[in-house]
Formats: sequence, C-alpha cells, structure tokens
Amino acid sequence: MKYNYFDALESLADCAYNATLSACAERRANTKKALLEIRDKRDEILFSLEKTLFADFLPPLERDDIAAYAHALSRVVDAALEHDALRSGEKFIKKRIPEETICLDIAKEIKENTAILKNLKKPSEIPDIQKLRQLLRSGSDMYTAELSRIASG
Repeated sequence: MKYNYFDALESLADCAYNATLSACAERRANTKKALLEIRDKRDEILFSLEKTLFADFLPPLERDDIAAYAHALSRVVDAALEHDALRSGEKFIKKRIPEETICLDIAKEIKENTAILKNLKKPSEIPDIQKLRQLLRSGSDMYTAELSRIASG
C-alpha cells in the first residue's frame, strides 16, 4: 500500500491544532498529560513520514516541501508545550487570553488548509493565504506582547 503523505500532514495538522487547543484551554486540568500524548503521536507520525520520504522516489523539491511542512507542524506542538509551561506558573484564574484566541484561530486555519492539500489538482486551487498571513502577523504581535508582559512580571 502506498504511503499517503497528505494523510500524514493532515494528522500532523490535527496534532498541532489539538496541542494548541489543549495549551489554550480555559480549564487546564491534565493539560500536560494531554500535550505529552499529542507529542508522542506527533513523533510517531513524523518518524513514519520521514522514513517513507527517504525510501520512496520523489523529486527532491517535493520531498523537501513535505518534510519542511511536517517539521513546521511539529514545532507547533512544541510551542504549545512551552506555552502551557509558562501559563502553568501563573497564579491567577486561567481564563483564555487574547493571544491564545489568535493561536487557536491560526491552528484552525492550518488544520483546514492542510486538509485541502490532498485534493489539489492545479496551482489555481491553492487556498488564498492572505487571511492566514494576517492571523500570523496578529499572532506574532500578540506573542511579543505576551513575552513583554511575562518579563515585566
């Protein structure tokens, strides 16, 4: 049976979304355990994808693109774990902060657009990424603001 790279990317996007959802949850009970389970699933998918990428014959550009995207999705899970560690040290009520809402929006867009990849037949079908770019800019600004807030105590 042929390995389906798009299913693997979709599964990694699900991991990224679920990790973001867990890290940004208003109720934070068992968050670390859930995130560690997501990380383990991510590692399994990533290992399988990489092993197959280098065993299959694919043009180098496609192989590099798939690997780069898979690793970018993998870093979202790591960022969710880092965020959870930062937030778990805060002593106030753990309601969702604006930065987390933006992160959830970005993760949802990534998940939805990753699911589209396997159905693309020509370049004109590629989703318009303007909305995602705007969300990423907002997320970057919010992340900088959150780091400043945490550093100022």
